[in-house]
Amino acid sequence: MNLYLPLASLLGALAMPASLFAQAKVESVVVSPQGATVVNPSFATASTTGLHVLVTAPKGSRQVYLHDGVEGPRFDRATGNKQISADGKRHAYTAQVGTEEILVLDGKEIVRTTPQHGGTAFPAFGFSPSGKRFWYVSPAETGGVHKLVVDGVPSDPTHGVTLHPVFSTDESRYLAMFSLQEERRGELLMIDGKNVGFQGSKPQFSPDGKNVITIGHAPDTDVLLIDGKPGSRAPLIHSAHMSAGGLNFLVISGSRSTPGVFLGVSGKKIEGSDCDMIERVIFSPDGKRYAALCTVGGSRKFVLIDGTKGQVYDQITQLQFTADSAKLIYVAQSFTAGGHFLVVNDEESDGYQGGIEIVLGGGKRIGYIARVAGQPEEKVIVEGKATTARGASYLGFSPDGSRYGFNGFVGGFLSLYLDGVEQKGVTVYDTSFTDGQNMPRFRFSPDGKYVAHFGSVNGDTSKSGLVINGKLVDNVTTPVCLPFFTPDSQHIVYFRFIPGGGYEVMVDGKAVEKIGSFPTGLGTNRPEPLAPFEMGADGVFTFIAITEGAAKRYRITPDGSTRIASML
Repeated sequence: MNLYLPLASLLGALAMPASLFAQAKVESVVVSPQGATVVNPSFATASTTGLHVLVTAPKGSRQVYLHDGVEGPRFDRATGNKQISADGKRHAYTAQVGTEEILVLDGKEIVRTTPQHGGTAFPAFGFSPSGKRFWYVSPAETGGVHKLVVDGVPSDPTHGVTLHPVFSTDESRYLAMFSLQEERRGELLMIDGKNVGFQGSKPQFSPDGKNVITIGHAPDTDVLLIDGKPGSRAPLIHSAHMSAGGLNFLVISGSRSTPGVFLGVSGKKIEGSDCDMIERVIFSPDGKRYAALCTVGGSRKFVLIDGTKGQVYDQITQLQFTADSAKLIYVAQSFTAGGHFLVVNDEESDGYQGGIEIVLGGGKRIGYIARVAGQPEEKVIVEGKATTARGASYLGFSPDGSRYGFNGFVGGFLSLYLDGVEQKGVTVYDTSFTDGQNMPRFRFSPDGKYVAHFGSVNGDTSKSGLVINGKLVDNVTTPVCLPFFTPDSQHIVYFRFIPGGGYEVMVDGKAVEKIGSFPTGLGTNRPEPLAPFEMGADGVFTFIAITEGAAKRYRITPDGSTRIASML
């Protein structure tokens, strides 16, 4: 089955004189040749793009995996077990070779064994959160013994690693729970590959990675264990929460027979924290503030903010701190009042009929779109300043938060509002690929000087294309994705449809490359296709496209011979 569905009919590369192309640097590599099958739709960088690809392809009478176009060893059959690191740069998989099973890491076979009883030889494997470290559970030895192998170093023997390893923040250390056949009392704790015995449950590292925190259980009391040494005690300790700023809390029950929990610190109860359940405890980015989401009366909720109890609501969502740690924000709903409220540090907004979706800008600016009961228009509120617009949607800030924009309907067309002001005669068109649900249909340059989108200007919808700062600068009949600015805000990269098939890659209005189509099969296990585009911090634009039936990864580097200013 062909998972790559062209947005336009895919033709062979058309010959084009080199003199017609701008002198930008263009690099490409085949990442999925003709006949290959995408096997991992989760291949993704740490952002939202699909630029690292793991596929299978025939190789004579056998098969191979290709990671970003580089072949691994040949095998007879893929087992279907594979992992890719969060940044997409590393990969691992198992495959069958004859009667044996191999484990391959980053294109090289590291273990080969014969599976027992027809099952898989490798029960589990994976990467640490950043992808720096790789672990796997070794094939069973005599007596069913396994080992947890991290970066090639085996642990003490186990019978079953029941949890994937948990890594410290810097990933220099790891821990895991495991069992031994001769032990019937429960699970043991492994720290950095060593069996440290019974040390309770729910292990975690302290934020600095120096200590291991667990919860020990006795018939009538629980105890917080720090590196195995007892600390605070309570009838029930449900969880421990620590911040990098030195805040430490326990979720505690005062009795094993009476329902209810509260928050405790340094052996003392935090007044006002009594509730049926504490669903979440979050910390501000600087680690100096906290908030706890509490449930009372079965389903009603309130937020405890730095020790102060907030109002009780029927529902609370989107609980978060701003990036500067100055504000705690959430959306509250009251059934009796019949409305939704934005709450900032326990200060309510007016009530609104529909749901509120919070959008943050520049680390501290707060914006949202809401609907007032009985009114046909929405309100867009940014830092308390409201703008009214029909069908308001897609609120977004410039990267530094200094500017904002949103769309609204004017005369039956999608219009553009910038900093609360309607851009008269400017129409905005949708694109085939988006950055995610509810993302803007326009993009600001990093310095906020430019705003770009596809659409028309001066009320003339018969002419459309790329619009920058309200000026039509290029006729683009089929928008593919939002244009991308380089980090220095000097260049813009986008795609132009070629009548008859294919696309031109445009840099500052000049064609630099021709491609066939785009792989819409990427990310098929996500709510929407994963757009295979990314502008790097180095100003290199990377994307995946289909040319002559093969998927290629392109890197486009502007050379400075063109600039946005020249387009305007």
